[in-house]
Amino acid sequence: MRFLAEISIAFRAALSVLSENRWRSLLTLAVCGTGTAGIMLAGVLAEINLAEMQTRLSALGGNLLVISPNKLPPFPGRARQLEHFISLAPEDVPAIAEAINAEAVVPVVARETTIRSQNRSARVRLVGTTPDYLKVRNFRLGSGRFLSSEDDGERTIVLGYAVSRELGLEGIEAGEIVFVGNNPYTVIGEIAPQGVNFAGEDEDHQVFVPLTTYQRRIANRPWLSHLYVQLSPEADSRRTVTAVQSLLRGRHGRWDYQVDDTLVRNLADLAAEQSQLLTTVVWVVSITGVVLLLIGIAGIATLMLLVVRQRRAEIGLRRALGATPADIAFQFLIEGMILAGTGILLGLVVGISGSLVLKQFFPGPAMWNSNLPLIGVLLSVIASAAACAVPAVIAARLEPAVALQP
Repeated sequence: MRFLAEISIAFRAALSVLSENRWRSLLTLAVCGTGTAGIMLAGVLAEINLAEMQTRLSALGGNLLVISPNKLPPFPGRARQLEHFISLAPEDVPAIAEAINAEAVVPVVARETTIRSQNRSARVRLVGTTPDYLKVRNFRLGSGRFLSSEDDGERTIVLGYAVSRELGLEGIEAGEIVFVGNNPYTVIGEIAPQGVNFAGEDEDHQVFVPLTTYQRRIANRPWLSHLYVQLSPEADSRRTVTAVQSLLRGRHGRWDYQVDDTLVRNLADLAAEQSQLLTTVVWVVSITGVVLLLIGIAGIATLMLLVVRQRRAEIGLRRALGATPADIAFQFLIEGMILAGTGILLGLVVGISGSLVLKQFFPGPAMWNSNLPLIGVLLSVIASAAACAVPAVIAARLEPAVALQP
């Protein structure tokens, strides 16, 4: 009963402190709550980052290299300049396949264009490639089939998931016709939803035609946009990158003093770099949340020290009437913790609400961890208790005679 009475007295005193220092208390509660919410949201962002990286890594299809044209160095005084070297040729495909331990080498050419179906149109990325593209990119078919060797030179096309929806062709049937320019192409399949790749491109806004069809009927040029090289599981990707780069320099006649005309990159390395960047962002959010929490805790400690100074007479009177230092310390500790607890509760509400909002924008199986609120509250309570203990100890050490002096 005595314990409950002490808590009741401390609670009423805490409400009095809040009302007497209204604006300072509200600011302290807001900052403390923001810190608690920041810690929780940082944890949610970390889980989003991890889930997204795992999804993208699994979408790479294993040990995959991408070879693309390098940017041309600028030449002062030249009015018109190409952006990239034009040197990646179809003959490079068998040369690379023969030189390294590769399961597949897939050439790709691509351009932006518009396709039509009846009275609808869609802006798409038109990709000319070979049948192995589906395997090396780890894409899944939604319906129909993908390109085959029998389609070489034919006007056949495979639609991305979003493209078929824009054209109103859900549930594609064999023999459906779409127009690329003024030429009809027969739809033979649809790719299942893939999402966004590392370059920020929407994989679902792509359509695929045979490489030979693209080169003969659409672009009338042999040059390639890039190559995908699927390595065997036992291959050393770093050594392979160096070997491919050296091979292409020799094939394209690059001298030692000249820059590489192609870039060879391991997509797994790119994924790791992006993951590291996102992890840095999460750390920044986490540190910001901790700093805000510390500022809020410092505000609580400052407010409680001010309260101790204002209530010196009350402390002296209670000590004179028989209250022990432990009673005084307990009273002020409870008052401070009530103030801190209110801020933590507000932060908990904001953190959970923000996490649910993030879940709507970034749905995923590894999205929510029920330990995050517990971790945020636990850190906040420990820091708050440490901050409230300082003014409580100061109040307990006041001697009655000193405290009662005017």
